[in-house]
Amino acid sequence: MEDIVRYRAMESLCRQSAVFRPLESWRLLAEAEMWHHKALEAITTRSIECNGAAPAGALAQTASLANARGRRLLAS
Repeated sequence: MEDIVRYRAMESLCRQSAVFRPLESWRLLAEAEMWHHKALEAITTRSIECNGAAPAGALAQTASLANARGRRLLAS
């Protein structure tokens, strides 16, 4: 649970920093997105461990994000 709180805090910090550092905002927003995905993965993992099942839509969302990343890498 502490990991999830830390991931969300880092995401928030990156988004707030992006507002005050416009020249670095692209990097900070990308980092915020990374922390967001780490939090989603941690939430899904924790839910599976506790309940034996993922929260509704969490695995589908994680899978679609992974597929989108793969398509972007292939397009490059």
